[in-house]
Amino acid sequence: MLFYTLNNLLLILWAWLFCIRKPPSKQKNIFFVIVAFTQLFLVMALRNQIGFDYNMYAIGFKQMNEEGFTSLTYRDWEVGFVVMTKLLGMVLPNYIWYIGFLCLIAIIPAAVFIGRHSEIPWLSTILYVNLFIYFMEMNFLRQMIAVSFVMLAWSFIKRNKFVLFAITILVASVFHQTVIFVLPAYFLIKMQPKFKELIVYGYFILWFYMSSEGFIDIITNFYHEEYTNSEFLTEGLSFVYAIFPLAVTVTAFLLVKFGTINITSENKYLINLSLICTIFMVAMSKHSILERFSYYFIIFVILLVPVIYRSLEAKGINTTLASGRNIVLTSEKQRKMLAMGFLIGVLVLSYFHFYYGLFENAHGVLPYDIWVRFDGVKIIRDFIRL
Repeated sequence: MLFYTLNNLLLILWAWLFCIRKPPSKQKNIFFVIVAFTQLFLVMALRNQIGFDYNMYAIGFKQMNEEGFTSLTYRDWEVGFVVMTKLLGMVLPNYIWYIGFLCLIAIIPAAVFIGRHSEIPWLSTILYVNLFIYFMEMNFLRQMIAVSFVMLAWSFIKRNKFVLFAITILVASVFHQTVIFVLPAYFLIKMQPKFKELIVYGYFILWFYMSSEGFIDIITNFYHEEYTNSEFLTEGLSFVYAIFPLAVTVTAFLLVKFGTINITSENKYLINLSLICTIFMVAMSKHSILERFSYYFIIFVILLVPVIYRSLEAKGINTTLASGRNIVLTSEKQRKMLAMGFLIGVLVLSYFHFYYGLFENAHGVLPYDIWVRFDGVKIIRDFIRL
C-alpha cells in the first residue's frame, strides 16, 4: 500500500511542478501527461503477478503460442484477443514482453484521452488512478483493450459521427463483448440533463435496483449462461464505490439548473454518461458483474469533474430557489472559493474511494512486486512490498 501512496504522491508532485505552481499552459499539460503516464506505464509494465487475472493471461500466452493457429479459440476469450495473442507470440520472447505490450495498449489511449480532452489533465490523471480505472487495466486485460477503444471513440461521440463510433465499438467487441452495451448510450446521452429529469432517472435507478434480479435472469438465459446463480450475480460490491460518481452527477445536474454549467453538446454528453455510470455502480452493489459495465462510463466522469470546476471558477452560482430566495455567489473571491471547495471535496472523496479499494485489495493489486531479479534492486523490492 505504501508503494501506491508514493506513486500518487509523485503524481501530485508533477502536477504541482508543471501545472499548479505557475499559470497552466498547453505545453505544461502535455509535459505533465508524458511524465505522469511514463511513470504509470513503468509501474504497470514492471509488475509481477499483480492483478487477479495476471497468471491466467500469462499461461494463456504460453499455451496459445505453443498451439499456433491450429485453432482460433481459447477458453471463452473473444477471437480478436486470441488472434492478437497468437500473432504477438510469433515475435515476443515471453509473457513479460506480452504483458508489457498490453500495458502500452492501456496507457497510450488513456494518456491521449486525458491529454486531449480534459480541461485539467492533472486532476483527471489522479482520478484515473483513484477511481481504479488504472487498476482495472492491470486485471481485466481483455476488457482493458475494449475500454481503450471507448476512449478513442469519444472524439466520434463529440462530433456526432455515429457510423465511426459504431465501427470503433464493434471492433472493440472482438476483444470484449460487453462493450456492445455502449452502443445504445450514443442515443441516451442526447437527452437534456435537467433537474426534473434527474428525479425521473433517480426513480429508474431505484426501479432497476429493486428489480435487477429478474432483468439479469432474462439476459443470462441467452448470454453467458455460466454466470447463472454465480456469486457474480448473487453478491454485490460495496456501495462505497458508487458514492463518487453519484456525488459528481448530482452536482452536475444541480449546476445545470443553476445555470453554472453551459449546456454544450460535449457537456451534455458527459453529464449523461456520468449518470449511466452511476446507474451501473449503484446496481453493482447487488450484482458485482455490473462492475464490468461501469468502467466503460466512469472514464467520462474523470472528464466531467474538471468541467464542473472550471464552470464554478468562471460563473459561480446565481439562482433563485423555489422559495424565492436568491443565491448570488459570483464575485471573484466567491467563485474561487466555490471551485476550491469543490476541488477539495472531489480529491477527498476520490482518495477515500482509492484507499477503501486498496484495503479490499480490489483487482488484486497488493502487495506490489516487480519481476526484475538482480541484487541492485533487492532492497527496493523489499521496501515496496510493504
